[in-house]
Amino acid sequence: MKTLLRLLCLTPVAVILLAGCGRNAQVTGPASGDPSAVQASAAAEVGRHPELVDDETFETQTQSNATSGAAAAIDPLFFWRQIQRVDRTYEFAFADTDSTGQPTTAIVTVHKRLAGWFNIVAADSGSGGGGLTDGNLVRKHLVDHWVRRVLLKRVDRADWSRRPWRIVATSGVRITSENATADIQSLHVQSGDLDTTITAPLDFWRLARILKFAPDAQVTLTATTNHDDDVVVLYAGLSRHRFHSNGDGTYTITWTLSPFTGVRHFGVNALTHGTLYDDTAPYDSKAWILPFIVAPTQMADMAS
Repeated sequence: MKTLLRLLCLTPVAVILLAGCGRNAQVTGPASGDPSAVQASAAAEVGRHPELVDDETFETQTQSNATSGAAAAIDPLFFWRQIQRVDRTYEFAFADTDSTGQPTTAIVTVHKRLAGWFNIVAADSGSGGGGLTDGNLVRKHLVDHWVRRVLLKRVDRADWSRRPWRIVATSGVRITSENATADIQSLHVQSGDLDTTITAPLDFWRLARILKFAPDAQVTLTATTNHDDDVVVLYAGLSRHRFHSNGDGTYTITWTLSPFTGVRHFGVNALTHGTLYDDTAPYDSKAWILPFIVAPTQMADMAS
């Protein structure tokens, strides 16, 4: 048996989920057959862990430096997103009912619709790109669709009535612009003994198997996209760094981690050439945001 519920809200994730988004958020025991109570209890557990839901990087307004492009209509100096509205939708899917008819698995899918502007400061013709005073602002309408999944399992313990659910896995984040042609096909991650290729950012990662790096480690990323002239950017906290194009649809960067521990995220954003270098072309973007931890942080399934 599998049930699916949808919930639309406009406020931050922790407030929404802990408050039940205006619904009755009372958590009841395993004998309850009230679907809204089951949903509220799963939502409350997700709300306790915003670090496993929000990506803390994509919606910031940090500027990225740009470089001149061949045969470009404009000469960009730097660019950034300005998110003006975020609409969130939550889907709750319950499955694997036990002998009492209660679900033991929950998948919470978080959707966001991000609306705003993609801003480019382009050098004036003949200015030589001397700085902001020599540039002009190009603005492109932005609509991005953000999605992430979280997997929960019901626990059979004495504290069931207080916290019946535990998070056991989370996916990465996939962000796609409206009418996008940009695409990320794979991401190769190398650091120390770690050597893995990711092709599906919405696949679940058990918490104990989230990407793990050593403090101050060097991480080499190779992204493969569907164009050989994309602009590919690394998002690491508030930092933005341009990938090197290998000329064959692959893009590489090596970045040094900070020693800060805990659950963190990095992102890879592919922008079409026209997004940055043509003032008449639409905004066209695909991004993956992936969770990671820095040793000695340990992540165990919260159900264990």
